Amino acid sequence: MATVQFGAFLDHAYWGLGKLLDALEPLSDDELDREMMAGAVPGRMILRHMLGFETGWLARLTGDERLPVPEVATIGALRDAWAPVEAGWRGYVAKLSEGDLERSITVSFGGESFSPRIDQVISQFVQHQGQHRSELAVIASTFGRSPGEFDWWDYLEARGTLPT
Repeated sequence: MATVQFGAFLDHAYWGLGKLLDALEPLSDDELDREMMAGAVPGRMILRHMLGFETGWLARLTGDERLPVPEVATIGALRDAWAPVEAGWRGYVAKLSEGDLERSITVSFGGESFSPRIDQVISQFVQHQGQHRSELAVIASTFGRSPGEFDWWDYLEARGTLPT
């Protein structure tokens, strides 16, 4: 059951990302690269960070080589770069068994190592993307391009599975 739920959480994340990219696509380079407030990261940099996070953790989970994170010239180019990463995550999660979720992997960052369980890595992915989708939604909304709601109920309604 948990693997099915993680698949749904992943689908929700990418559904929200699609809505967000639709809202960001009409923005100019200046708008995507603008620091909206002191210390805030511009939208294009947030998008590259999200893509880099996803490619890095997918490579750690699968043992595959990490895909390069390209410079993002347009939102269309970003969608193209993200497509194999999304497919990789969907394929990885679809193959997991319930027991796989409890397995740990050891990773190192700057000499520090830790061993999260697979379910913790996937949870981090979903929450990480949600945080940055929210930041990017503020940027899009500032320029009159709100992506709309990302709520779980809205996702279920869009998928035709909202409880009645």
